[in-house]
Amino acid sequence: MKELYLIRHGEAEHLLKGKVGGWSDTPLTEKGRNQAKLTGKRLHALLQNKPIHYYASDLSRASDTAVIIGEMISSSPVIVKELRELSNGLAANKTKEQAEKLKLPRTDPILDWIPYPGAESWVMMHDRVARYMDQINNDIYETTVIISHSNTINAIIHWWLGFDAELISNVSFDIDPCSITLLNRVEWSGNKNISKLNDTCHLECNCE
Repeated sequence: MKELYLIRHGEAEHLLKGKVGGWSDTPLTEKGRNQAKLTGKRLHALLQNKPIHYYASDLSRASDTAVIIGEMISSSPVIVKELRELSNGLAANKTKEQAEKLKLPRTDPILDWIPYPGAESWVMMHDRVARYMDQINNDIYETTVIISHSNTINAIIHWWLGFDAELISNVSFDIDPCSITLLNRVEWSGNKNISKLNDTCHLECNCE
């Protein structure tokens, strides 16, 4: 792939109900659905009818966002478990207070810490996502669109840039609901580039 659009899902109900995210499976709010529509409109303008490969996490907040955006870009997403958020194990669907009581003591290195029973460490999640990205990296079309989650998108950016463990543990990126991040290759050099990062102007104005 030469061009990779990464989009976080829209606002979801767990954010309003004081629940943790992770593998909690909650639907979009009305605001989240509207965010997805605005993002779809922006993405349609950016893609200019290019053929794409289109993937989304199977958690409802991401797959529902993908379906709404898909209507705007005339594409149906491939829904996959591999693009889920960092697993929070037994803390899924719990309130933040309940999850805090389940939290396991922090261990070093931090990337190997499993914060809740049955959860993933960052390394486990990163490896899961990287394996899937390696799998789809040679898709026939040059442009890929992925609808996913903040930690997953961070892992994809790390994969794209080839970060080692030290960089992964020290560098992260803010990824807001329905933001657009664009990763691509510089045509003349082949170098990997971040062209857009956490771009939300389409949610604030009528930018193209």
